[in-house]
Amino acid sequence: MRCLHRHQPRQRHHRHVQDQDRPPHRGILLGGAPAARLLHVRPLPWIGSPAEPTIIATEADLVLLRLALGPRDDSFKTSRQDYFIYHASSTAPKLSLIPPPVLLDNRFIDKQVGILRCLDDGTYIVAALCSAFKRGDLDYVLHLYRSGADAWTCHPLSIHGLVFDPSFSHVTSKVITVGGEAGTMGWVDINDGILFCDLLRDTAELRYLPLPPPLEHKDDMIVGCPGPLRDFALVQGRIKYIEMQVHVRPGSAINGTYASQGWIAATWSAPPTNPWKQGWRQDCQISASHLAVDHNTMNFELLPELGTPQQTLERLHVGLPKLSLHSDDIVCFMAKVDLWDDQNAWVLAVDMKNKRLKDVAEFGAGRTLGISSAYISSRISDYLPTAPGLKGNLKRQGVVLTVPSHKKQTRVVLSNPSWKGGDQQNSGTSMDDKEDNMDLDLDMFFG
Repeated sequence: MRCLHRHQPRQRHHRHVQDQDRPPHRGILLGGAPAARLLHVRPLPWIGSPAEPTIIATEADLVLLRLALGPRDDSFKTSRQDYFIYHASSTAPKLSLIPPPVLLDNRFIDKQVGILRCLDDGTYIVAALCSAFKRGDLDYVLHLYRSGADAWTCHPLSIHGLVFDPSFSHVTSKVITVGGEAGTMGWVDINDGILFCDLLRDTAELRYLPLPPPLEHKDDMIVGCPGPLRDFALVQGRIKYIEMQVHVRPGSAINGTYASQGWIAATWSAPPTNPWKQGWRQDCQISASHLAVDHNTMNFELLPELGTPQQTLERLHVGLPKLSLHSDDIVCFMAKVDLWDDQNAWVLAVDMKNKRLKDVAEFGAGRTLGISSAYISSRISDYLPTAPGLKGNLKRQGVVLTVPSHKKQTRVVLSNPSWKGGDQQNSGTSMDDKEDNMDLDLDMFFG
């Protein structure tokens, strides 16, 4: 294991965290102000991987990673991937190789996969819900790997009788872990709803929760893929959902960009137990024009001046909302002046309840196309060690930046399963009683 710990005072200049002749690697940014933690994941030089390691999912002290092997042309095949579980610990972190799944279509989609941490005995389950294309849009296969097992198991499931729309189709874009005694997980389609499954029940079945009605349609709003405008998470015991609308100055949409004319955002929540019976409750709604900037707002000077504070917030291109995991009310948004600027971006921490901007942080956007997937939320910082020379513990749930730029890094972040039945898959991998523990090659930088 190679860990490099650095703590530097707050600076405005850029700092490179890898060799200039190598592409930037994916990483995780953790912790709280004024220092932040960046967990870089990179292949060893002798592996010869055709692609960078990919962080697929995180839950509690676990990170699921995927590493492609062999020729680049085969890197998309699950059979050419190695999957690892990183166990974070302040004393003895480890990296464990798990068996690869065996799939008919030879591929998992990363967004279909999540992790359940079993609290009673410290074990975990990796779960992927995939559509059974040959049967129809209402049939699925649940693939499970239980820690310490020699292979994955698969379980056919169906939602016949739960939805009656013949055009129904569920495309998972995110997996959320609800947990609890039943070990509930949810597979989110950001257009329609959530499929829930209790992994710790003797019998598995799917439940469906449709999304609340969308925000009122406006003639000047952007219409397109809602991915960069919505997010879901479990926050303080409730399932949370946020939706944004971005408004465009009339006549400004040219060549794939536009002039922003403000935005609105609203949050909903639902109970973790039987949410399909109780439904959603709207919690907050804000607009950029009514977002307060006051003497308690931190680091507002990092933003460019585009008029008054409210005009600045309206004219910035804003999207990619991420729900804070440690506060009911805080949501982080990505902001840019130029939608396609690959250098300058910021993260805005907004207090939804009190309708005020709480904090601003710079974010390197060198690997972000427009305002698209750039960071995820994680509680992994609860389980990482304190930086040498720092007092206390930086155990704060934060936003995890999975596609950081090599030019800038954000410095402020607000940031035995019982299963009966199922066909066991022959993974072709021989495993001992425990997973294969390997040395880590993870760099942790403190910026």
